[in-house]
Amino acid sequence: MARLIKTELWKLKRYSVIWIGIATMLSVVLLTCFMESGTPGTPTFSSFSDDVIWNSFSLIFPATIVMIAGYMIERERTDDTLKNIMAIPVSFRSLLFGKVFVCGMISVFLAIVELLFTALISLFCRYEGIALSSIMRSLVQMVGMNCFVFISVIPIIVFTGQRAGAFMTGVAFAFFYGFIGTFASGHGLSCLYPVTIGLGFINYQNGMETGTYNIFRCVVVLLIMLVITAVMLLLAHDGSKTQKIKGKGDIQ
Repeated sequence: MARLIKTELWKLKRYSVIWIGIATMLSVVLLTCFMESGTPGTPTFSSFSDDVIWNSFSLIFPATIVMIAGYMIERERTDDTLKNIMAIPVSFRSLLFGKVFVCGMISVFLAIVELLFTALISLFCRYEGIALSSIMRSLVQMVGMNCFVFISVIPIIVFTGQRAGAFMTGVAFAFFYGFIGTFASGHGLSCLYPVTIGLGFINYQNGMETGTYNIFRCVVVLLIMLVITAVMLLLAHDGSKTQKIKGKGDIQ
């Protein structure tokens, strides 16, 4: 498994999709900066960072990480390398797990990139409150939020990854999935909606009173998502291969 993960990391050097992930992190920071310019007063680094986290999980990150994962899986089919990998032998289930694990690492990497862009824009716009303590706090929150959002979309990655050409459908659903989180958190459902449980774990407090999260509910939802993910990975198979076998049977 370690060798499989190492191979997946090596493959990333050939994929330009990782640059799309970096570009989306820049876009969400610039979008937040533009939104801040329309609000009265001068934002601080902490408030700007909180707004970046909010816009990231609700608009950008769920669809971005599903797109990256789906692209990585689909490339095995379009490059016609999947059948060679199966002959090693490496099961499709192991391959899928390896790609999901690497995407978890990418989620952490994109959170760090997001923080760097946030800090640079804050310095450029001369936002107040930029200190090492606030930067480290934002780093922990961004990494944590990205990881929890990633866990919430793994079932989408696993489901669409088993079907050839289905990952763009997953991207569209992930965008909708994340956007609904805006309304869920606004109606007291942030501890029950999978995409927003991370807000409780990182103690997101932008404009809210302390103590509004039920951590127990967040943990329960997190465990449910992990169980669903584990079951889906255990049952995972290459759906495109199954369709080909059925197609041959129909011809006969």
